[in-house]
Amino acid sequence: MKLKIIPKSEQDLSKFFLVLFPVFLIFSLGTQFLRDAYFSFSNLLPNNQIFNYGFLDRLYNQLTFGLTASIILLLSFSYLFSKSIGRLLTIFPLIFFASIGLVGTELLDVFLNFVPGVTMYNFGNSSLLINLKIISLVGLFLFASINLLIKKEAVIFHSAQYIYGGLLFYLISLLVISKKQVVFSDVLLTNVFYTSTHIYVTLSLIFLGITHFLMTKTFDSTLFSRTLSSITFWGFLFLLPWSSAKYYYGSVLPNWLENVSIYLSFSILIPLLAFIVNYLKTIVSRDLENSNAVLLKLVNFSVSLFIFTNLLNIVSGFDNLLPILGLTNYVNLVSQGYLASMFFSIIALSYYLIPKLFGREVTFKSLDNIALGGLKFGYLLLLLNNLFIGINSGYIWNAGANTGSPTIYGEGFNLAWNLIGINYSLSTFISLTLFLSSSLFFLSMIKAITSGNVTKVEEMVVSSE
Repeated sequence: MKLKIIPKSEQDLSKFFLVLFPVFLIFSLGTQFLRDAYFSFSNLLPNNQIFNYGFLDRLYNQLTFGLTASIILLLSFSYLFSKSIGRLLTIFPLIFFASIGLVGTELLDVFLNFVPGVTMYNFGNSSLLINLKIISLVGLFLFASINLLIKKEAVIFHSAQYIYGGLLFYLISLLVISKKQVVFSDVLLTNVFYTSTHIYVTLSLIFLGITHFLMTKTFDSTLFSRTLSSITFWGFLFLLPWSSAKYYYGSVLPNWLENVSIYLSFSILIPLLAFIVNYLKTIVSRDLENSNAVLLKLVNFSVSLFIFTNLLNIVSGFDNLLPILGLTNYVNLVSQGYLASMFFSIIALSYYLIPKLFGREVTFKSLDNIALGGLKFGYLLLLLNNLFIGINSGYIWNAGANTGSPTIYGEGFNLAWNLIGINYSLSTFISLTLFLSSSLFFLSMIKAITSGNVTKVEEMVVSSE
């Protein structure tokens, strides 16, 4: 396995991010396990400035939605973009430095969580580095735009369109939180739009970009409809940014924003149906003899999670459900659903890229199957557990409020905790399962890269005219 300190091509840069992804996936899920443990068993564990729920939750958000998400975005960008435009990336050295700048600032942001006195936002971003992240992303977006303008191919892959949109909304999400808010209503509004732009839109576009590549190139299929793909892209691009405000219905958010969020959430069904039809029709045309069954299952699983998450996002807009689901773990459920669908799509892409980039065949054996099975089981259980917590906690809170017995303290709180406490404890063991499975996935990747049978490395695009 050869990794160059300073990559000279898209292939070398893709190798770099491909190795980084499983490493920081372990850190992310390990922090999630510690966070959940300190939520349920804080009285049994040592507490200090670092080992407490608030700090670990902020650290998890930065590791997951900041550092790991940026690595996934840049891996998909570095590999897919040149293939989409039919030529080597122009001004590649600048693209490399901008990419390292983004990942470097995200990594430094993680370390700044441990430095006292640094102002941190709710999702873990530091006020000190936010402008450096914005500069790096502006550079990446500008360089990507230049390459699109001078593309060699008359028609680009739709995967590049999604990745390009992912870069844009990653940038928008950082602009949303670039200023520290003091008034509670401003803080809530900022968090709502950061969640929708960074988690809902950016992660969805990354997932769609990877999936459109995998469902065609990996299985030797022909995209069923470019029109449906465009409907999917523009539909999610314009509808998802508005869909998270509804969960705070009746709060200090403007009434017009809450109502718009409800109505536009129902419209998500249009791009979702377009994607489902396009995916099913495309997969049907695959080459049955040369299709990798394990990769197909991974892609199908990630698509199923994405569909499930969007359906949850849609149905929560009904007026008889929203009072129960708003301001509960149901909000985390939707975010985790988008995150999980992106994770499994990049895992599938990672296995696909090992023979292409490192020249090693991937053979799925017991270790690989246990790792993938553990991740699938863990995320399924995590989503279902959060769904149960969200519905039951919302129901008992509303029931208590309607009877004049609040459930946020006293006997009412004890009743609520007796109902959902076991599920919060279960979250800890689910997170442990995900952490252990991610460790096995890392070993699986290392095994494939270092000891797989030698095969031919993929030749990257050579034209730079």
